[in-house]
Amino acid sequence: MKKVNKTILLASTLFISQALMSGTYSYAEEDYKQDVDDNLSQDLGEDEASTSEDNDIATYDEENLDMILSDLEEMGYNKTSGEELEADSKEENDTEDEADESSEKELAPEQEISVKEISGDKGPADDKKVKEDTSKDIIYYDNSSLDDIYNEVGVRDSNTSTSDRGASLEDKSRSEDKSTSESSWYEENSKVYHKDSEGNVSKGLTEIEGKKYYFANDGSLQTNKKVLTNDSYYEASDRGILTAKINSWVNVNGKTYRTDENGKIYKGVTKVGNDYYNFNDEGALTTSKKEIKDGKLYVTDKEGRITNPKNFWAAIDGKTYRSDNDGKLVRGAHTIAKYTYVFDKDGVMAQNKGIMSAGRYYKTDNRGVATNPKNAWFEFNGNKYHTNVNGYVQEGVWEIDGNYYYFTSNGLQKNTEVTQRGVTYKVDGNGLAKPVDNNIKGSKNLDKVIEWMFTGRRAGLTYDMHWKNRTSDWAADCSSAVYRSLIYGGFLKQGSAIGNTETLFKLGAAGKVLYEISESEIRYGDIFVSGRPGASAGAAGHTGFILNRANDTIIHMSYGQNGIAVTPRKGYMGDSSGLPVRYYRLVGADSDRLYENKK
Repeated sequence: MKKVNKTILLASTLFISQALMSGTYSYAEEDYKQDVDDNLSQDLGEDEASTSEDNDIATYDEENLDMILSDLEEMGYNKTSGEELEADSKEENDTEDEADESSEKELAPEQEISVKEISGDKGPADDKKVKEDTSKDIIYYDNSSLDDIYNEVGVRDSNTSTSDRGASLEDKSRSEDKSTSESSWYEENSKVYHKDSEGNVSKGLTEIEGKKYYFANDGSLQTNKKVLTNDSYYEASDRGILTAKINSWVNVNGKTYRTDENGKIYKGVTKVGNDYYNFNDEGALTTSKKEIKDGKLYVTDKEGRITNPKNFWAAIDGKTYRSDNDGKLVRGAHTIAKYTYVFDKDGVMAQNKGIMSAGRYYKTDNRGVATNPKNAWFEFNGNKYHTNVNGYVQEGVWEIDGNYYYFTSNGLQKNTEVTQRGVTYKVDGNGLAKPVDNNIKGSKNLDKVIEWMFTGRRAGLTYDMHWKNRTSDWAADCSSAVYRSLIYGGFLKQGSAIGNTETLFKLGAAGKVLYEISESEIRYGDIFVSGRPGASAGAAGHTGFILNRANDTIIHMSYGQNGIAVTPRKGYMGDSSGLPVRYYRLVGADSDRLYENKK
């Protein structure tokens, strides 16, 4: 090896020793990551006037970073006094050792942290408000993903490794433009750098020999720094080695963060000890804030503790919200302290406007207090409506002050026709609805309908589904018996086709001969039809009449009884086979007497 000029070498090593070993650190500006080179010059105390293009470069390879400082001390630098000691001027032999294969790794992108629970810890308020550490500079690592950062700065994996002890002094005579086959540490102009096996200067967050380091944009090693990535927090020692600070509250540029057991920073709502804390998307602790998340109201105090208060009023961005006794947002009409308030689907209280809620109309004042007009006309969104005596908005055909009107969810309807519960109405241009005669001949006598069923029972009609026999004087099936009864009672014209359960479903949907009712409404003379519309033919459907509601009996042509029979309703309508059952009432049905007691 060529003898190194001791005076020049010691002068250059003075800067790097001061940068790496000094106990006084400056504080980096918040925009450090936008202008890394300028800040590094200030952090390391570099005197631009003292540097020149012909400064000697000491290069280290094959060994780790610790050897740099050891060599500096051996060259005669006293880190205590800062004075130059006499160095051994003995000429060293020019030797070249084979480099071990270095291990330099690009770090995988950090992953987002889900909400986790940490037991047995205190919050920042209990930790003396997380005192700001002003003894260390702060570096903001790029907030984009690490993969993107690596592509930008050109960090590559190395194929060789350094030794455990440190880097040996490299032969200065080696050509600087010659590519080297091993990674190496070196110092230049009082800064420490690292090259990978391809000769590329390491930049950004880099792992070398199992240890993490951070290199600025100019490739200089950063020491005594706080390093905050998109997902993790590290602290760099005076040798530049990064250490993850785990399960800790940390302060970076006036913002507070919390790390987990791996040094990753938390985001979102996280439980720490017995309290919940709210961290934003960047991981910074949120304080003094009210917000809505997942249908709940959250309040964050000045220490960052977050709560989900119950029965709590909150104003957020000019809108008023209220939480219920379960912490969820109140929606719809609610009475609170004797006043009624109405909240929309997003939980916002209505003020100075009308609002529909659960079938009722409310008018609200500037305080949000709501009133519900009853038996009254009103306009909403340009449409005209009317409420009944209970304050509900009316839909369908209703009699109001002696006249009939037809309403839908879009208000009063005009110039249309509608059938309701078997009665057809024509609506004029003023919204007045007038019933129209269905023009079905016959007495429409319900007693005559049931009379046909009992007459067939006494005549001994048997069960037969054959198309010829089901309309004969000696046989019928369930649906032909119902149709023949309706013709006899005047609800269908003489000569009408004898249908089946499928056509009964269609008549019920049309609403002119019969209309659907609920099970709770059934009474004497109503019709039951079991099966699924479109698939009720044959054994997949059944029909008959409700006979005695008090005794819950029916009269029907039964295959099991091979004739017209009176049986219990439950279990005999086809429901025992799992078929659904619908109920219908005949339009305009009249009865001279009821058969509630007939057996």
